[in-house]
Amino acid sequence: MGLFSIFKKQPREPLDKEDWEFEWQRDNWCETFSEPEAQRKVLEYWQKYRHLDEILEATNLSEESVVLDVGCGISTVLHYVPGERFGIDPLGERYTEIYAYPEGVTIQRGYGEDVPFDDAKFDVVFSSNCIDHTTSPEQTVAEVTRVLKPNGHFVLTCEVFDKDHGQRNEGHPYSMTKDRLLGLVEGFQMLEHWVSPWIGLRNFVLGNPGTKQHEHIMLLKKVV
Repeated sequence: MGLFSIFKKQPREPLDKEDWEFEWQRDNWCETFSEPEAQRKVLEYWQKYRHLDEILEATNLSEESVVLDVGCGISTVLHYVPGERFGIDPLGERYTEIYAYPEGVTIQRGYGEDVPFDDAKFDVVFSSNCIDHTTSPEQTVAEVTRVLKPNGHFVLTCEVFDKDHGQRNEGHPYSMTKDRLLGLVEGFQMLEHWVSPWIGLRNFVLGNPGTKQHEHIMLLKKVV
């Protein structure tokens, strides 16, 4: 056996979904987002493309509100909203080891399909480009409904495709279509439904162009 055969790089074991997502966030986003200018740009994105100012006004979010972000990631909207703030993510505990969240934001491990909070706890639940990462989008929406207070608000955003392409990569089991997304939330009252170009937070911060897809932003109200 030659030296090349001995020392050549061995094939890497495929990553599971959570390890794939963690490595992407750690290697491609965490250090960039930690910079104040990047956080300012992400706020600009939320205001320009995700209608954050209109959402804050419509939901009457205040320091007394209780807010949850499902699938919060590192660059969670919890940086930019008032209230008692909680974020869950399958990688929540691992993210706290590589990123310092703002004071007053509680991050823990959790899944959209099994939200680790009591019924009717939250005034507003955000889920931003998380629903197409979950194993069961239907169960995730059911859990959001459960933990929302009566008349609570659900802010759902998702990259939307013209047709279902199936699994895109380890982190995206689904390619969400408009019809499927609307079907998921048919039990809510639709207050606003915006459509924006899909650029993505990281691309926007880096000045990169968007894709041909669009992002749908829905402001929903729980039907009592």
